[in-house]
Amino acid sequence: MSRRKAPPAPAPAAVAAELPRSATSFALAFVALCAGLAAAWAVAPAHHFALERFIPFPALLPCLAVVAVIALGEWALPRLRNRSAGALQVAARRKPDLRRVATRLCGLAATLALVAFVYWLFPEYSGSFYNPYWQFLRTLAPAAALAPVYFYWADARLADPDDEYLAFGRLVLGDWRAVSLRLVRHHLLSWTVKGFFLPLMVVYLGDEMRAFQQGLDALAQGNLSAYDLGYHLSYAADLLFCVVGYSSSMRLFDSQIRSVEPTVAGWLVALVCYQPFYSVIGKYYLQYDDSIYWDNWLQPFPALRSVWGTLIILLTVIYALCTVSFGLRFSNLTNRGIITAGPYRFSKHPAYIAKNLSWWLISVPFISDQGWQMAVRNCLLLGLLNLVYYARARTEERHLSRDPDYVAYALWINEHGLLRSLGRRLPFLRYRAPVPAA
Repeated sequence: MSRRKAPPAPAPAAVAAELPRSATSFALAFVALCAGLAAAWAVAPAHHFALERFIPFPALLPCLAVVAVIALGEWALPRLRNRSAGALQVAARRKPDLRRVATRLCGLAATLALVAFVYWLFPEYSGSFYNPYWQFLRTLAPAAALAPVYFYWADARLADPDDEYLAFGRLVLGDWRAVSLRLVRHHLLSWTVKGFFLPLMVVYLGDEMRAFQQGLDALAQGNLSAYDLGYHLSYAADLLFCVVGYSSSMRLFDSQIRSVEPTVAGWLVALVCYQPFYSVIGKYYLQYDDSIYWDNWLQPFPALRSVWGTLIILLTVIYALCTVSFGLRFSNLTNRGIITAGPYRFSKHPAYIAKNLSWWLISVPFISDQGWQMAVRNCLLLGLLNLVYYARARTEERHLSRDPDYVAYALWINEHGLLRSLGRRLPFLRYRAPVPAA
């Protein structure tokens, strides 16, 4: 019997014909942002009556407003939906299996117990810094009573009943022959992402919401600059959608985690950008600023100072809108649907570009009160931090390239993105689609 060589795999298209549809509606997410900020204003200390007595973490209310607007909007306007294969089906396909439901509940209980053990084990979570997070969890705790109802309802609607909670529940109960190790691994990695990032985002959200609320009151009294309000507004919006994203990862909203960063390098370059790791990296290796910042540097030049401050706020607003673009799907180190709307319509990494440029404008590392040598040193250190984010962008692209929608999106950006001319001059910045294995 003769053997024939398999035909070579077709090379990936150099250009995508059209921009793939975004996993979220940017317009709906922006409406949700307005609702969330309105709720934040409504629960400000000046407008509520001892709200903390009833809700330990008042900043949860703006989060709920965002989730409600997006969920109701996608339900009322089906054209806004871009359902994935793993989403819950509209109509029931099978009779709910109580054994599967009970196994999933065991998987959920074991997962929460494991997360609680990790928080107890590591000293990082023992201090007062994370008190807002514990308040957040206490506020959400009553929702746990809905888990049996949700799993029962979802069991009839899952396209594939073998999901992560079922696999982890089987592992815990000792039904090892039926366990999918792939699903268990995915489940543990997904909860590692949520368990690490959600506490940080909740703490920062509480801080920024208070600053935003106080800023509104101060602005009404004429005691706050537009720069301060814009800065806190941007980061409050960013963190609002961060907390919503990590908290609402479920098939009910088609916002489940579809895949997690598979490489150690991808995890490392992401984690070093966040506490507690950045407190070491930033202090001992990448301390790029000193006592001179943009505002005191430009104090003698009020016109230039206003323009400079406006540019910073513009960059922080772009950064915030990047997070808003994800709707309910924001999360580091994961793929929860490819975003092609909002600022991502113009660049693959607008958040990283805006954030890194804002650091140069805020810290002005090229100016130092310790001489030009220190200014050069500060510029080099900030440049190294920029390289960390470049590495993050590259590892994210490698991970997301497993999704055909991302490949089509990135190829489209090569030819139509805002920075396409720069990519032609610097070819290493252009996206290269992975070559299919032979």
